[in-house]
Order: sequence, then C-alpha cells, then structure tokens
Amino acid sequence: MSLPSPNLDDRKFQEIVNDVKQQIGRRCPEWTDHNVSDPGVTLIELFAYMTEMTLYRLNQVPEKNYIKFLEMIGVSLEPPSPALTDLRFRLSRPIEDQDGEEAFERTLRANDTVAATVRTETDEAVEFATDTDLRMVRPRLAHVLASRTDSDPNTLPGAREFAPGENSFPIFSPSPREGDALYLGFDADVSGNLIELEVGAVQSAAVGLDEDYPAQRWEIWDGEDSRWRALDIPRDTTYGFNRPPGMPKGDEPSGLIELAMPFGLSSRWLGGRRAYWVRCVYTPDLPPRGPERRTPAIYQKSPEIRSIAARTIGGSAPASNCSVIAWKDIGQSDGLPGQVFSLGHAPILPRRPGETVAVGEQGMPHAELDPWTEVLDFADSGPDDRHFVCDSLTGEIFFGPNVPQPDGSTLQHGAIPAKGLTVTFTSYRYGGGVRGNVAPDQLTVLKSSIPYVSTVSNPRRAEGGREQESLDRAKMRGQTILRMRDRAVTAEDYEYLARRASSGVGRAQCVQPRAVHDAGNIPPGVVRVLLVPSLAGDVPVPRPADLRVSERVRRDVTAYLDERRLLTTVLEVGEPDYVFVSTEITLVADPKADASQVRRSVQARLEDFIHPLRGGPNGDGWPFRLTLTLSDIYAQVQAAHGVAFLLDAKIFVSRLANAGEGLLTQEERIDITQGVRVNEHELLCTREHRIRVRPMSAVGTED
Repeated sequence: MSLPSPNLDDRKFQEIVNDVKQQIGRRCPEWTDHNVSDPGVTLIELFAYMTEMTLYRLNQVPEKNYIKFLEMIGVSLEPPSPALTDLRFRLSRPIEDQDGEEAFERTLRANDTVAATVRTETDEAVEFATDTDLRMVRPRLAHVLASRTDSDPNTLPGAREFAPGENSFPIFSPSPREGDALYLGFDADVSGNLIELEVGAVQSAAVGLDEDYPAQRWEIWDGEDSRWRALDIPRDTTYGFNRPPGMPKGDEPSGLIELAMPFGLSSRWLGGRRAYWVRCVYTPDLPPRGPERRTPAIYQKSPEIRSIAARTIGGSAPASNCSVIAWKDIGQSDGLPGQVFSLGHAPILPRRPGETVAVGEQGMPHAELDPWTEVLDFADSGPDDRHFVCDSLTGEIFFGPNVPQPDGSTLQHGAIPAKGLTVTFTSYRYGGGVRGNVAPDQLTVLKSSIPYVSTVSNPRRAEGGREQESLDRAKMRGQTILRMRDRAVTAEDYEYLARRASSGVGRAQCVQPRAVHDAGNIPPGVVRVLLVPSLAGDVPVPRPADLRVSERVRRDVTAYLDERRLLTTVLEVGEPDYVFVSTEITLVADPKADASQVRRSVQARLEDFIHPLRGGPNGDGWPFRLTLTLSDIYAQVQAAHGVAFLLDAKIFVSRLANAGEGLLTQEERIDITQGVRVNEHELLCTREHRIRVRPMSAVGTED
C-alpha cells in the first residue's frame, strides 16, 4: 500500500475567485461592479487560473526531484550497450607448418583493428573494433593419434600414432565403432586461429555415404570447463575423410578442412603426450537434418589418410560495435578541487582495464604518465588517493571536491592533479545501440590496411546492441535497486543481475536448489542460472546456433554474479535445454479473407507465442515449467484475422542431441491430451509451423 500523500492546498479556481471577491468590499469599497463583464473581474479570474496551476504543481513531485532521489541511491541511466560478434580475418599468405621455415607470425592488436559495413548513400558505416589481441602462429602438428574416446584419457590404451611417410593410416577401427576418434595435438597455443588441414585421403569410407553430412563431429578440449566442446568447421572438402585429393566437387578443391579455434585454449596430457588437442569423433547416431531429413550413412570401413599438414590461414577475435579514441589530452589542471574535464564524446562505453586517466607534463612519453583509478564516487577517497569519476552519459571527468566539516575545517576527497600538468585519457570507446545488430557477413571493410590480411567478415550475427536507457525505465529499476541492494540472495536477484551483467543476455532463469537431490535437480548450496541470449527482432524462428550463449557472455555473467553472491553459494551458469515445437494446422478461412494472408497471420502468431524471448501469455518469453496445451494452439489460431474455424491441429517436438551441438532429434508427435510438458531446466522454442488453409467449399471432403 502506498503512503498517504497530503494535499498542501486543495482550493480550486472558483474558490479562489470567490475568496478574492469577498476581499473587495474591505480593500476597495469604491469598486461596486463585480460582474464578469468588469475588466477587474477578468484580471481576478486570470490570476486565479495562474494560482490554481501553481497549487497543482505544488502538489506534484517535480521530475528533477525524482531524478535527484535516484542519484542519491546510486541509480543513473544505463549507457548504450554495444553489439557483440566475432571478426574473422583471412591471411593473404598462410603461416605454414614446415620444418626449417623462418618463423612468421601476425598479431592484430585490440582496438587498433577495425572493420565496418559498406557505407551507402543513406546509411553510415557501422564500425566494430576487436576487444582482444589476435595472435596467429605457426600451427605445428605434434601428434596425430587414433584411439577411442571411452578409454583412459591419460594413457589411451591401444592408441596408434601417425608417422610421416606411412603408406596409409586408418583413423578409426577397421570396423568403425561409435566413439572411435582421431586426435590432433598442436604444440603451440592456437587460440583464435583459423587452421587449415590439408589431408591426403587414400580411400573412401563407405559406398553411398552422404558426403554433405558425414557421421562425425569435431570437438576441442576446453581447459577452463574441463570438457570437450563443439568446434566450428567452416569448410570440409574431404567430406568426412572420404574424398581424396584430385577429386573435387564442382569448383571446390578437395582435401581441405578448416578449424575455427576458439579463445581460451589450454594444453593437457592425453595418451602420455601434452598438447593442445582437437578430435574428430565417429558418431553414427547423428539425428536427421535438413528439409529432406537426411540421415548420415554408417562407415563400412575406416577412412585412411596418407598425409596431413596444418597451416594458419587466418583467425577470429571478439569485437564490439564502437569507435576508439586513444591518448587524448583533455586539458590542463589548475590545481583547484572539483575540476571537470570533457572527453568530447558521449555517451562513453564502460571502461576496460587500461582505459583510465593519466597525468603528467606536456610531451612526456605515454609510458611515464601516472595512471589514476576510476571510482564510482569520492565517499571513501582520501586526500592522497589518485581517484577520478567518469560520467558515462555526459563524457565528463570529475576530480575530488573539498568539503567543509562541522568543526570549520575542510576535507579533500581524492587527490588533485598539480597545477600545469596535462590530463590525458589513455583510451576510451563510444558508440553502441541497435544499429550494431548487423546480419552475418556484413562487416567486410577494413578501416586500415593490415599487412598480410586480405579479407574480414563476421561469420555470425552481431547481437546485444541496446540504446540508452529511458528515464521511465530507470524509475522502475530504482525500486528494484532499493529492494535488493546489488546483492544476489533470492532467485529474482540472480535473474535481474544476470540481465544487467551483459547486453548479450536476453533472459535469465535461476533454478533453485532442492532439499532432496534427485536426478535432474541440483543439491542445496548450488545456484544454477540459465541464460537465453538476446536475439535481433528479425529472427522470428531461432535456430539452435542462435540460442547458443557465447563464452564471452558466459564469462561476463559469471564474473558479475560471483562478486555479488553469498560466500557459501556455489554458482553455475549455463543454458536451458530447448524443446523445439512444430505444429501442423488445418483450418478453414473466411471466404472474404485472402488465404495466403491468413496463413501468414496464423504462422506469425504461433511463432511469437512460443518464442523464448517474446512469447508466452505475457509476451515476455515462454515461461519455464509451463505446459503448452492444444487449447493454447487453438486460441492463437482462432485469434488470427480471417480464420473461420479450425479443423485439425498436431504438435511435434524435437530436442538438441549430442550435448547441444545444434543437431535436432527426429520430430515426435505428442499426446494432445497431455500437452508439451517440460522440467525446470527446459524451455520451449518455436520451430516450423505447417499451415494448410482449406476453402469453405471443401469442408466435409477428404484432402
């Protein structure tokens, strides 16, 4: 219940006019005409109107006061968020793995490497700058092993190593079994590198093998999570080690496999050998895929290779939609407290390590300037603390004030640069917004010439770009801040903070621990946060790849929540298990409606209703643990314009197979009386909806 608000003055217009007229006889007795036609009465009514407006404003909370209250509790408008993606660079000269060759490496520096979209007559170019250094190195293949994945990883009993010069080398067992694997060990850290393997195959693995869908999956060892995870393969012209060189398919050369290495690799011992490991696993139980529901053929015998060589042909680095300004002089200090300097751009993106204020004499080398530390406020800053505050919205830099004390003295909060010294900002980024959510392969223009780099592109859509927060949203967020005080205690706290941690998070769900640890539940003391990535508005039907949370977003959320969790809480950050829902709808359209328009309307309603971010009864994403029933489908179809009545509806579900590698299982028709039931780790997501519209005249006849 809200607090009662007193009315400071409740007089209305007519009451004010009557009060003034009653004063006329005492104040001005010669004024006898009090009719509305008298000019004096007109003036009375004018000032009464102005007084009523003043009283109305007196009883309101001025917008400025509201903003000041938000500032007092530490709430400020959130600046724009930059869209995030990966930039993939390709070299004009590959880095070969050959003995005796002179070492040749390329390093692309963070912030200095910028790519953009093509500028047009109507649209400015959208720029992206890399966030980390990309070091492209010589990829020496130290070990090539053939073994099974279910054997002891430390010894890999029965593992066989490829020796250069062999006539042929079988990569799987003579009669391939599920779990057979080819292990490739690199002796250098190839994080972020685009590696091309040139493979000499000597024989096909199976007759009639579906070359476009070989029965295998590629994985890389992730030392941070201590697990094997899926590896992106941009190109494989061996078609599963099944096509020898000299047998191209179309205009494409054969015998090449591209491995897009992620960042954060680490070495490990495997089979008594230490290296950075990649493996190709024989997987005959891959689910069907594609519109034709193709199923991979089973290998009849092991593929064999004659030679294998590696070279680096490029690399990928995470990038943000921003412009970068480095080593900018923003003014000279006058030695007085409370100085304010402007960066000249606004709003400013959150600072990263190394982006700070540096102070020194004019012309000093950058390495000799004294760096200062950014703080949220000067409340805990002493006179000798080299602190500053940066307002991200206005792009202003503040130095500490000198505050009078009750005893008549003053206290300096934060040090002040000495008079005459130059204040420099080492580097800052500005930009962001929804313009950065560009489609794949749109960032193709290098803003500066980089030696040996021929092309650049973004293999995946840029997502997470958001505009500056509105004042109305900040008001609502202020209530949440007062309730939780920036600490993660309840499930709602974890969900709210996870969304604040990264613009790449579209939705978060906290799975609470249970008193009894059953299968599928998590034990007490463990908090699991499931993340749904933000999606662009033009993605009505997300693909499994669209729903994959990037390692960068996962790390940002984990670090942000780890600072705010309880000391005794164990935090796990992951993704939901998606249940993809398809439907087959047969309906009759109104004779006056356009059948194609009715079909599109029904399809759009179903796609929105089962969408993980904007679906559900409230339009904020399909709720976790909520069952989808046939009556829900009926309601959406009947609500579409132009639908006369519904004849039949079927619901099909499919799930991700092989630990979320983007492969869907065969569609299964569900029992319409039970609906689509999900557990607390699962989330519904729309897929294909097949809509058949029948004319009114066909009702009662067979298809």
